[in-house]
Amino acid sequence: MSSVTFVSPELGWVLGSRPCSGSSQCLALMRTGDGGKIWSPTTAPPTHLSAAAQPGGVSQVRFANREDGWAFDPELWSTHNGGATWARITLPAVSSGAIVARVEAADGLVQAAVLDPRSSMVRIETSLVATDSWHISPTSIPIGAGPAAMLQLVLQGASGWLIEDDRAVVGGARLINGRWEPWQPPCPNVNGAAFLAASTRNDLIAVCDQGAWGPATPAGPRTYVSSDGGISFRMLSSAGPSGVEDEGCVLASPIPGVAVATGDPGLMATFDGGVTWTTVYAAPTDTFMQYVGFETSTQGVAIASNDAGTSPVGSLLMTLDGGHLWSPVTF
Repeated sequence: MSSVTFVSPELGWVLGSRPCSGSSQCLALMRTGDGGKIWSPTTAPPTHLSAAAQPGGVSQVRFANREDGWAFDPELWSTHNGGATWARITLPAVSSGAIVARVEAADGLVQAAVLDPRSSMVRIETSLVATDSWHISPTSIPIGAGPAAMLQLVLQGASGWLIEDDRAVVGGARLINGRWEPWQPPCPNVNGAAFLAASTRNDLIAVCDQGAWGPATPAGPRTYVSSDGGISFRMLSSAGPSGVEDEGCVLASPIPGVAVATGDPGLMATFDGGVTWTTVYAAPTDTFMQYVGFETSTQGVAIASNDAGTSPVGSLLMTLDGGHLWSPVTF
């Protein structure tokens, strides 16, 4: 399993691979209509699960509703009939070889963050969810000089935030009144990456891996909070979640004051606005947490992977109590 997306407590999809002819693996998409109790195969895009040994393909899936969805990274495919058929999308004004790294949908729009190697910029493309009429934003973010650009795209209704980390924070953009504008993410000078989540259009929480690639005071993971939509952030005096990996943390926040982060222990959560963090799921040995997200204030999903490669074999976890207890899902 590589990716999971839910559009309601009941309706969701997972993307991964399955054995097909010979010893090869084929792209697979499964759907649930009862909150993960029963999963059934559905039509996957006619491409492959992306892997280092085979260029192209997709590794992620997102749906906005029952009909409109996208498979991406590095290619981009869309469906507008619930996955019955898929179409390959070529985004405008983006050079050949671009990587569609992040796609999220909210408020009737789908946003794509694209790594464009020709211009060495992160481009932002937007479309109505029910169409493939994409247009490019005049706002872009430079790609950092480090070894691996890492994008985070966070949407909350009509508001949105985009961060480009490349070991440290490179830059960001903020969605305001339907337009993407340049924005300064938290922790621009702490020699480490910043990881962001939003529970409302105003309430944001960030974890910064301070001092990972140079001096910082204080050093180590730190929690920052914003109550004005990211205009300003306040660093909390207590330490952030332990085991945050500079290139692998994912942060999710279902309601103000609550957040779950991936890290070396597994899943760590705060229920007091970031003052304290506790381990809520201890990952088995040789397993890392690949993803965490919430579809409601109480129901969330996470992917635990047993392979750090580009084509991970993962298992799905779910919580029904706001992140306190996480249980494996059986397929």
